[in-house]
Amino acid sequence: MDLQVKHKFVLRAEEMANVDRHAIERLGIPGAVLMEQAGRSVADVCLQRLPEPAAATVVVVCGRGNNGGDGFVVARRLADTVREVHVVLLADVEQVKGDALLNLQIWQRLRHQVEPLSEQTEALLARADLIVDAMLGTGARGGLREPYRTVARRINASPAHVVAVDLPTGVDANTGACDPDAIRADATVTFGALKPGLIFSPGHEHAGHIVVADIGFPAAAFEAVHPRTYFLDEQLASRFLPERERTAFKNRCGQIYIIAGSTGMGGAAYLCSRAALRAGAGLVILGCTRSLAEQLEGRLIEVIKEPLAEKSGQLAESAWPVIAKRLAWADAIAAGPGLGTGSSVAALVRRLIAEYEGTLVLDADGINALAGEADVFARKKGDIILTPHPGEFSRLTGITKQDILNDPIEVAREFAGKYGLHLLLKGAPSVAATAEGEVFVNAAGNAGMASAGMGDVLTGTIAGLAGQTRDARSALILGMFAHSRAGDVARDDLGELALNAGDVLERLAVVFSRIESKRGRMS
Repeated sequence: MDLQVKHKFVLRAEEMANVDRHAIERLGIPGAVLMEQAGRSVADVCLQRLPEPAAATVVVVCGRGNNGGDGFVVARRLADTVREVHVVLLADVEQVKGDALLNLQIWQRLRHQVEPLSEQTEALLARADLIVDAMLGTGARGGLREPYRTVARRINASPAHVVAVDLPTGVDANTGACDPDAIRADATVTFGALKPGLIFSPGHEHAGHIVVADIGFPAAAFEAVHPRTYFLDEQLASRFLPERERTAFKNRCGQIYIIAGSTGMGGAAYLCSRAALRAGAGLVILGCTRSLAEQLEGRLIEVIKEPLAEKSGQLAESAWPVIAKRLAWADAIAAGPGLGTGSSVAALVRRLIAEYEGTLVLDADGINALAGEADVFARKKGDIILTPHPGEFSRLTGITKQDILNDPIEVAREFAGKYGLHLLLKGAPSVAATAEGEVFVNAAGNAGMASAGMGDVLTGTIAGLAGQTRDARSALILGMFAHSRAGDVARDDLGELALNAGDVLERLAVVFSRIESKRGRMS
C-alpha cells in the first residue's frame, strides 16, 4: 500500500470524530463545508472509474447519518455528467437530520427523486455500472442489521464497480473486523486520515484501492487529538536516516555484535550479520559456536568471527565471559537468530538484558527463550528492541494470539509503554510501538516474504542502524520499513513465489538510496 497522504496519521473512529468536532465547534468550519468536500472527493473517484459517464448508471445507497449526507453530495456532483443517478435512502426522510438533511433537500430541490428501498432496488443495483456505498460510516459497530445486511448482499452480488464512502459498510473502523456480508469495494475514499480498519485484514481486503482525501481539516484539528499512530512511507522513514560525516571511519559508524547461530542454523547467523553490514554498520563481529565460526570463515569475509563455547551444538553458559568483554565495545547487540532455546541460551539472554547498556535487539530464539518471562524486561539496563511475530509475542506475554490480532496497535503500545522498550510486532501490516507511546504502521512488504530467514535479515538491519544512530527508536522504524520495502523491490524483480531472504538482503542498498532521495525533497 503506497499512499500519498497529507497527514500521515492513522486515527481510530473516536479520534477522527474528535478531529471533526474540533474543526466544526472550535475552529468554526461549517460541517456542510466538510461534507461538500467529502462528497466532491468521492465523486471525482467515481468519474475516474466510469469510462463513459454519459452512458452510465450510478446508484448511491444512503443511510440516514452523515455518511448518507456525503452520498447526497456525491449524487448531486455526478448528476450533471452521468446519464442516470439514483439515490436509494435506507430510512424515512424524517429520520435524516443536520447537514445530511440539508444536502438531501438540495437534491430534492433540483427535482431529483429519493427512492425508498423497494422490490425494484435489487434490479436497479444489478444493472448499475457503479454503486456508491454511503450507508454506514466509521461510527458503526457490531454486525449488520436490516435493511443494511440485505442491501449489502445485493451490492456484493452486483457486477457494478463499488466505491465506499469513508469505510465499506460492515467493516469495523478500528480493527478491520468484518461482518460476513460487509461490502467488498473496488475503491474506498476515506477522509482526513487512514483508519486502522482499512489497513488491517480482513478490512483491508474489503476496501479495494484506498484514497485518503483532504477535505479541509487543518493541522490544528489533528493536533488537538494528539495523534500517536502514524502511517509509515518513504518520506516519513527518511527522517530517521543516519547521517555520516565526511571524516567518518569504521569504528564510528557502528560497532555491532551479533550473537546467533547453532548447529544447522548457520544461515540465520550469516543473514543477520550480512544485513547489519548492508544497513551501513562500520564493523560487525559475529559471536557464535566454535564449529559454526569455522564453517562461516570463508563465506562471511567482511565479518569478524568470534568463536564461543558450545554445548550440544548451542552456546554454553561458559561463553558469557567472552561475550561480556564485548558489552563496552558494542554500540548495538543483536541476539537470537538461530540460537536455539536451551537453558543456557535463556541464561545468556537474561544477562544481556540485565547488564548491557546499549541497544539490544532480540528476535526469534532470543525471545522464545524467555517464554512467560516478560517481566525480565523490568530489569533492563539499556534500550531493548523486540521483533516477535504474534506467536512469539503470545508465548512471551501470555496474551492470546487472537487478542493480539484483534487490536495489534493498542496491544503493542501498551506492552512497549509498560516496560519502556521498543516493540516491532510483525504482521501484514507490521506495527512498531516505541517506549514513548508512538505506533508506526508499516504496510510495505508482501506475501512472498513469508519465507525462512526474513526475520534474520530484519534483525541485522535494525542492529546495523542502531549502531550508527545510537537511537533505538530511529533504528526500529527505519529498519522495519527498509526491510519491507526491499521485499517489494525483490518481488517486482522476481515475483512472489520464488522470493527468499537473500533477495531481500541484496536489495537493501537500493531501498536506502531511495529513502535518502526522499529526505532531500521533504517539505
